[in-house]
Amino acid sequence: MGEADFPSLNPVAGLAGSLSPYRIDPAILKEDTEFILPDGSTGKRTLGERLLFTTGSCYIVGIGLGSGWGIVEGLRRSADMSSKLRANSVLNSIGRRGPLVANNLGTVALMYRLIDTAIVKARGDTDDVYNQVGSAALTGILFKSTAGVRPMALGAGFGLAIAGGAILASQASR
Repeated sequence: MGEADFPSLNPVAGLAGSLSPYRIDPAILKEDTEFILPDGSTGKRTLGERLLFTTGSCYIVGIGLGSGWGIVEGLRRSADMSSKLRANSVLNSIGRRGPLVANNLGTVALMYRLIDTAIVKARGDTDDVYNQVGSAALTGILFKSTAGVRPMALGAGFGLAIAGGAILASQASR
């Protein structure tokens, strides 16, 4: 049996000598671009990336808002109780309201992103403010569709207000 030729098995092994504990020379790494994108990529986020970002960030915001609501509710309910019962009331309220708001916001974000993508594809990859406004209104209608016509109209109005505020804020920041 002959000895193994490690540099032929792993060409990176031994390049850095004793400079790095990982035995990799940082000079061999290319730093052409600031972002890591596949060749031929347009730099636009994929549907999966946008879905995960939107849904995840709305879920996290929902946990924060719902926890705040739970703290206020728990403190109001336990105004005349001992400190242990008060702490228990606050924790129970946080556990009830946090996931409720987070799940609702995450669901709305998921619906919005899917409707927005469908509208962009239906309009021939045209991505503008009309898609955002339409997606927000349709999301409000669909989210409140089981509650009746009046809540659907309120949901559409709320979606339009949120989209309009977001569009105005993004245009003001430019």
